[in-house]
Amino acid sequence: MKNLWRLLLLIPLTFIAIACDDEMDDDEMEPLPTLVEAAEEAGLTTLLDAVGAVDGLDQTLLGANEITVFAPTNAAFSDALAAFNAADLNELVEALGGVENLETVLGYHVVPAIAFSDDLADGAQTFNTLGGQSLTVTLSDGNVTVTDATDNTVNVVTADVAIENGVVHVIDGVLLLELEDDEDEEEEEEEELPNLVDAATEAGLTTILDAVGAVDGLADNLLAAEAITVFAPTNDAFGAALEAYNAADLNELVEALGGVENLETVLGFHVVPAVAFAGDLAEGEQTFTTLAEQDLTVTSSSEGVTVTDAAGNTFNVVTADVAIENGVVHVIDGVLLPELPLPNLVDAATDAGLTTLLDAVGAVDGLADQLLAAEAITVFAPSNDAFADALEAYGVSTLGQLVTELGGVENLETVLGFHVVPAVAFAEDLAEGDQTFTTLAEQDLTVNRTGADVTVTDAAGTTYNVVTADVAIENGVVHVIDGVLLPEITLPTVVEAATDAGLTTLIDALVAAELDDDVANAEAVTVFAPTNDAFADLLAAQEVTDLDGLIAKLGAEAVADVLTFHVVPAVAFSHDLEDGDTFTTLQGEDLTVNITEAGGVTVTDVNDNTFNVTTADVAIANGVVHVIEGVLLPTL
Repeated sequence: MKNLWRLLLLIPLTFIAIACDDEMDDDEMEPLPTLVEAAEEAGLTTLLDAVGAVDGLDQTLLGANEITVFAPTNAAFSDALAAFNAADLNELVEALGGVENLETVLGYHVVPAIAFSDDLADGAQTFNTLGGQSLTVTLSDGNVTVTDATDNTVNVVTADVAIENGVVHVIDGVLLLELEDDEDEEEEEEEELPNLVDAATEAGLTTILDAVGAVDGLADNLLAAEAITVFAPTNDAFGAALEAYNAADLNELVEALGGVENLETVLGFHVVPAVAFAGDLAEGEQTFTTLAEQDLTVTSSSEGVTVTDAAGNTFNVVTADVAIENGVVHVIDGVLLPELPLPNLVDAATDAGLTTLLDAVGAVDGLADQLLAAEAITVFAPSNDAFADALEAYGVSTLGQLVTELGGVENLETVLGFHVVPAVAFAEDLAEGDQTFTTLAEQDLTVNRTGADVTVTDAAGTTYNVVTADVAIENGVVHVIDGVLLPEITLPTVVEAATDAGLTTLIDALVAAELDDDVANAEAVTVFAPTNDAFADLLAAQEVTDLDGLIAKLGAEAVADVLTFHVVPAVAFSHDLEDGDTFTTLQGEDLTVNITEAGGVTVTDVNDNTFNVTTADVAIANGVVHVIEGVLLPTL
């Protein structure tokens, strides 16, 4: 450490020489003055003030057996005040680094032996002082000079002033010695202080060390910071945070926070870029801006120090003022939470692994953008297992097949909208018991909270559990549920579906044969529905011009058989079909289904007439319609 040399001033002593009559006997001589008396008689007020400022120093000097004092004049003392930019003795003491250093300075002007000028040999000689450092005294041609530790030389202007325990030599300058000032001492103390990592290690704060280590470069940044105050959570505090986030370990906590970038924000929220020991805090509340560029509130009172985060959580400083080389650490009993950037719905679903829900939303054109842009939403998000259960319930294996059985993408949008409430409702916002919420599907679902448990009931009366609540997103909240909620979905009847498809001849035929209600009211049907062109081809083949002509030629019963030969009393979507399947129709005979190499479907009647399915999987209230390009004929 660099040693600082300071110009130090001893209080001048001006002594009155006492004339001695050579003719007087020793017994008749007046007693010699003490050092203090000599100074008083000479009016050396600065010396007296300086000696008086060091508790007990006057008694030490008066009680010494032998001393030689090199006493600067008052003028020398004034020069020293000017050199230190000190207006008075108090400012000089402060500039020297305190009373202890003043005592060292005064001691540097005192040799613990008696040396009158005629005791000195010619040339230079060294004397040890009460200040612990030596000075050099030189006698040359009857003149005496004193050289200090900085090679500064001053003159003895009045020599050999006898005092009762020694001698005083008055000098015209101050002697300089080597002192360690406050800055040197502070630097030495700082060198002995631990760094932040060492202090945390010594305090057993292993979790915060792991957390800091998880953020690349953060430890180095904190160690290199000029000045920091760290509010360091205990391991138990991190344990409570893990529990609050349903995290088993630090890695899961990082994931719950939204990644390492957010972890860095959390840790930075515990660091103030300035040094604030507990004693530096004003009484009451004060705000500090952290490395996370967000403010935390510190409150100092007679009961201790507390810290309040952005969420309003208040924690206690349990161990204050752990000094480190670039600041201070205060150990706290909680993890402080700043405001964190929240994920959007898609990011949150991705983080939670809700891949099937994301696929379903992606299948509805524009739905994702609509949900992301919504002002406020609460989403009851089915898990992948919930969708798997729904697929099983519908007897399908893929999302696409489920969409087909629901009646298409439009109905999928209704189902998904039934999972979204256009308002924000965290679990704690829910009243105890049942409450009803209107969804984006414009249908109501029922939410029940019983204590900490939340359930959701759909339009069919099926109840599912919220398995993960309160996943905050930027425009609301997500609650993960263990089932797919089903709204009321109205599928068309077979007649309505045929009407929508423009199958007017089929409708006319069913009405004429009085089969429309029978097919519509059947429990489960698969209808292979001929197009109008297909019926036109049949009429031409039978050489009739209209349906009435066909009935007249074949008979009403035969036409009814033709129509019922197109209806299978079971539900078979295209994904249910396998190549070579045979189905018994309402007419009683079988038809055969085949799958083409291109994945298309054909239907063959008992007469080996084969026709293509041109539009498959039109869901109806009691089954499905497949539009075909020909009229199937039973045995007539």
